Amino acid sequence: MRKWQYPKLVFLLCLISLLAGCQFKDVDRRAFVLGFGIDSVQTEEEGGEKKEGEGKGNGKHSIEVSLKLAIPEGDPTKRNQEAIVISQISSSIPEAVRLLKSKVDKELDFSHCKTLLFGEGYARDNISEMIDWMVRRRDIQLIAYNGVARPTAKEVLGVRPKSERVPAYYLILSLGKEGTESPFIVSTFSYNLRRHMTEQGLDPVLPLVEKEGEDTLLINKAVLLDNQRIRAELTPDEARLFNLLTQRGLRTSFNVEMDGNIYSYNMETNHSKFKLTKLNNGKMVVQYSVGGRASLEDNTGGIEMTGPILRAVSKAASKQWEKDVKQLLVKIHGTGLDPFGWGLRYSAMNWNNATELEEWKRIYPNLEFSVKADVQVRYSGMIR
Repeated sequence: MRKWQYPKLVFLLCLISLLAGCQFKDVDRRAFVLGFGIDSVQTEEEGGEKKEGEGKGNGKHSIEVSLKLAIPEGDPTKRNQEAIVISQISSSIPEAVRLLKSKVDKELDFSHCKTLLFGEGYARDNISEMIDWMVRRRDIQLIAYNGVARPTAKEVLGVRPKSERVPAYYLILSLGKEGTESPFIVSTFSYNLRRHMTEQGLDPVLPLVEKEGEDTLLINKAVLLDNQRIRAELTPDEARLFNLLTQRGLRTSFNVEMDGNIYSYNMETNHSKFKLTKLNNGKMVVQYSVGGRASLEDNTGGIEMTGPILRAVSKAASKQWEKDVKQLLVKIHGTGLDPFGWGLRYSAMNWNNATELEEWKRIYPNLEFSVKADVQVRYSGMIR
């Protein structure tokens, strides 16, 4: 062997000594976590009994972590896909996860976890611990969907809807709108939730997932949070209006009453924008401009549609929007929250970073609202 090859051989041997062994585990040795839930549990120091609660009380405050696990099979389209829900009570989330590993014979894999649920009791206390753990753990996707579960996350994860073929996909398809496109569902990614929890001038909104039966889930409400807990709840109609003000291309329909008849119209396009205007008296007005094009979907009176009637329906619908949207804005303003980003807009309009936050806190309680709606029902629908 030539002399110049010895240094190269020694270098290769040194590299080989630094290589680590492969720790990869096959699929059949992994338990895939598709749903993660956390609940607040109140445990009594004496007697060891536990009971669910929303506050810390006099006992020791603990959390209960629930995981919905999928058992891998050959054919994912089979209805009898196996799934189990395991739970563990502990004082912290990492410790609960470590204890849960003792309840399964496979390694827990969080790489496919796209649903993170906060139990209502836990969300009314403080969700900051869960948010901090979620963004720090390397195998939790920040594109996971978040929601608040009622009554508890454990019970919601245990529901198996009859239409669900793959475990936990009911929640994934619903919250992500990859399946149903309900106008009542508010979709929030983990990275957005983290951002809104820490951002000045923008508060988070989460969908409310309710257990309605042994095999039925209902998602048509939303909750407003500050930087720690739930502060208010939106009804289905308010959740739809919130989506209308924050999304484009929302597929939904509305009803309007005119001359004793109810007209239902379906939105084809929609738009919404706002601006902050300072009045001479020093007050700030949030001016909203909303509208869109729609087609008539139902006519309870059986009236023949003409151009003047369509214009009258459009005018009545615009007035109804102005009333309902302003009512929603006033309600949200009364909670002291800002899910629309009015504070961020104010910060973008001012250059003094040292004082703009204090100025906004002084201005916010006296905000006024103005809504201008323009709904155009242009098409009477197809009659065959």
